[in-house]
Amino acid sequence: MKPLLALTLSGLAGCAVEPPRPTTLARGDYQSARDTLDRFAREQMKKHGVVGLSVAVLDDQRVVWTEGFGYADKARLTAATPHTLYRAGSISKVFTAAAGMQLAEAGQLDIDAPLVNTLPGFSIRSRDANAAPITPRMIMTHHAGLPSDRAEGMWTERPAHFTSVVEALRDEYRTFPPNFVHAYSNSGFSVLGAAIQQVSGMPYENYMRDRLLIPLGMTTSLFETAAPSGPHAAQAYAAKGKPGDELALRDSPAGGLNTTAQELLQLARMGFAGGKINEVQVLSAASLAEMQRPQNTASPLDADLRVGLGWHYSPDKVQGGGPVLFHGGATLYHRAVLMLLPEHKLAVAVMANTASAMEPAMEISGKALGLFLEAKSGIAQAHDKPLPTSARYPAAQSEAFPGYYVTTLGFTKIQGQGDRLSAQVGGKKLALKRRENGYLGVEYRLLGLLPINLGKLGQVAFTRARIEDREVLLAGDANGFVLVGEKIEPKPISAAWQARLGSYDYVGNDALIATQIIGVRLKIENDFLLAEVIGKGGPGISALEPISDSEAILRGLGRGLGETMHVRQTSDGETLHFAGLVFKRTPTTENKN
Repeated sequence: MKPLLALTLSGLAGCAVEPPRPTTLARGDYQSARDTLDRFAREQMKKHGVVGLSVAVLDDQRVVWTEGFGYADKARLTAATPHTLYRAGSISKVFTAAAGMQLAEAGQLDIDAPLVNTLPGFSIRSRDANAAPITPRMIMTHHAGLPSDRAEGMWTERPAHFTSVVEALRDEYRTFPPNFVHAYSNSGFSVLGAAIQQVSGMPYENYMRDRLLIPLGMTTSLFETAAPSGPHAAQAYAAKGKPGDELALRDSPAGGLNTTAQELLQLARMGFAGGKINEVQVLSAASLAEMQRPQNTASPLDADLRVGLGWHYSPDKVQGGGPVLFHGGATLYHRAVLMLLPEHKLAVAVMANTASAMEPAMEISGKALGLFLEAKSGIAQAHDKPLPTSARYPAAQSEAFPGYYVTTLGFTKIQGQGDRLSAQVGGKKLALKRRENGYLGVEYRLLGLLPINLGKLGQVAFTRARIEDREVLLAGDANGFVLVGEKIEPKPISAAWQARLGSYDYVGNDALIATQIIGVRLKIENDFLLAEVIGKGGPGISALEPISDSEAILRGLGRGLGETMHVRQTSDGETLHFAGLVFKRTPTTENKN
């Protein structure tokens, strides 16, 4: 689910009017589907300021539509085409998982055995001596309890090799017990890439090229640390169309695939043919089925979220066509989506070169599958989706909500009485209103007066539940609910941590981080120890729980949470360490509460 504030801000411009289209599409009327999708893509690009975008749609073994929109390079007036090379970002993880399954078929990698069996150099500390060992399957489903990112050195002109992440994790702690909660981890896929390199006896990038990409027919695609270059490469653009510098990425197994929209569909084509492409059996049908099988049904805190091996499910994108598999990808500026409708053998790939393109890429992908599903099978998409409701997660009483939460945006306060509730989140005050379905919904008024159309966010339902002895905040639509926050209470703050209150400057060596983060401020508010990150994107606040005089964990559930902030002594004082980042007390700062 997209962060709450990001959805709120994107809704401030209101909802665009969908381009006209035929009331219904006749069976086989792919031309009307193409025409409607063409108009929709252009409207979405204009609304979100996307410079260049490419789309390709697959029906079983046949590409039924490809198109490029806007510019791959605006300065050179180079048009975007279906063959423009982009960064695929985290879609790379699906390919890395597929490579892991290839090695499993060959008997070289047991995805349910301790990872250390095949990667002896891997280790990570645990505060639970009885925790089950990490396995490749846990990594593929983001349930290994590995830290999300090694932020220092992740994006740089000359990155270290991704196996450096394996070395760095030896000094870190696991964040959650195995299979406890979905916590997305780029670091985990760097570790999995190291295992693939170890057991195959080949450099990871070479293995991916020779054993996966070339057999798939992805002849212009490569796993690389650097962004694509050459006459067919897309240039990078910031959200307002300003040229950007797409730095090299250290974690290539997690996000280093350079490819085109049309070649990206080769993975789906192989899957629709039972693992075979061009008479080559790339993966067995059994491995494909396992990758697509929901893996986390025994993790209650995941609520209705479902993941496969590398894949995620997107139940809200297409109605009546069966499960939708997808993965999105985002680098510094490139955005991409690969979405499949396996029961009807339909797939779409959307790739773009603009930082603001993730929302339109998702919308175009869902629209494409819906249109071509209707043209292929006659299953039309309803224009109005039913309001959310769930017997499993019923609407909670208003008095259950007030309190302090760690949400997808950080520290959040919900306050009020009865049905007059509000949430302070990300510097915004959102009203929480009881909807006709009994759930709470959000409302935003500009300057506290003018109601703003929040689009899809206005249809999201919120409720409270107690799961695994955790008080959690859930958000959902008609297709299910997902975890978006945990209610927390104050924890004791030792004298050592109280003495550290104040501001700290970033003193690491990452040039990109230095432009984004000024520093961190430790403070106490309402008896909570908080870490406020001061940066280019505005402040972000996390709640800390000291567990010793030198360690504190980020409270909450999910990505980036459960991780440890370390305090280390140096010759000139203490430093704070988190995700590889280093902070030193600002010289002029006084210790303040």
